[in-house]
Amino acid sequence: MAYAFERFVFYQASAADRETISAIAVVHERLKPAATAFFHHPYELADLRPHDLLVCCGPSLAVASRAAHDQGHVAILRLAEFQTAAEVFLQLQSTAVFGEVVLAFLPEVLKRQAMRIFTLFGFNAVSVDSSQGLMKELKHGAGLVVFDQDMPGLKGRVAESREKIFSLLRAERRQHRQLAVIIIKDFDQGSLFGDMVTMAKDVSNAMLSPVEFLEFIRNYLSDFHTAHATWRVRVGNATGLAHSTYTGRPSVSLGLADVKSAFQLSQDKAYHEFAHAREQMLAETRDLAARMAVTDWLFDKALAQEADAQAKSLIIKTEIPRVFAPTPHTPQPWTESQTESAPFLPLGEGDAR
Repeated sequence: MAYAFERFVFYQASAADRETISAIAVVHERLKPAATAFFHHPYELADLRPHDLLVCCGPSLAVASRAAHDQGHVAILRLAEFQTAAEVFLQLQSTAVFGEVVLAFLPEVLKRQAMRIFTLFGFNAVSVDSSQGLMKELKHGAGLVVFDQDMPGLKGRVAESREKIFSLLRAERRQHRQLAVIIIKDFDQGSLFGDMVTMAKDVSNAMLSPVEFLEFIRNYLSDFHTAHATWRVRVGNATGLAHSTYTGRPSVSLGLADVKSAFQLSQDKAYHEFAHAREQMLAETRDLAARMAVTDWLFDKALAQEADAQAKSLIIKTEIPRVFAPTPHTPQPWTESQTESAPFLPLGEGDAR
């Protein structure tokens, strides 16, 4: 069985990070120079291969993940995570192929993104650009068809080819009910009323924009992988036989055959996560409001105490000088008793009698 990751790409590795990688390579022989690559600039991420593991060094994860996700690459982790579980990632085996996926008439960028996602999750993705190629792959037993009804590469004969593809898919679905069909539509072009008169509703009951398709298929296949792993553990522990001999294992076609329901489940999951985050935010907001109210009360109380202290200080500064200031002396008039008791002073010669 082949390894899940054929090359390990380290993004924006510093000198210290390179020493760490060299130390890991000494312990694990798989991390040899032929299986490693070092990228330093965002434009180099366009050269990522389907079986590459992108390891981000330093604070480069946010920028690298956005650029890689735009190309459909989802195998990304930090250097610390890789260092912790290096043996697991280096020895990880590729999953068994779950089935064939046909990408019909997709534009080049979307095709590259979709092929990387399906390949990563263990599917054999095949691209076709003609009705003959589509018919050939359907005869091989493809379980999923992703069809871009705008057919950007065939602008000269869109209407005729579109109806031909719809007729082919409808006939195939009547024979194989488990065939899943996802229709891609650029909602910035055309009209939904025009699509209502086509056979799109007979082929698939939902249309997704390119962005919705990438988000939905990535989340759905991740959940499918989790369900399949759970099934393997449960069945293997119960019987101990080879997993390939069992029936009833999860099938990706069973969920994708009804794209509308599968997409609705994905939207409901996202809404529940949003509702939970909203409730948590409201609870934290209420707690913050209560803490702010207590803080305001304590602040007002401190201001009142400070104002009271300033008022008392002003009173003290005003009254203390008044208490200790000297009182001025005012002469009192002589009374009759004071005159009688006063000593007799003789008059001088020049004094009047």
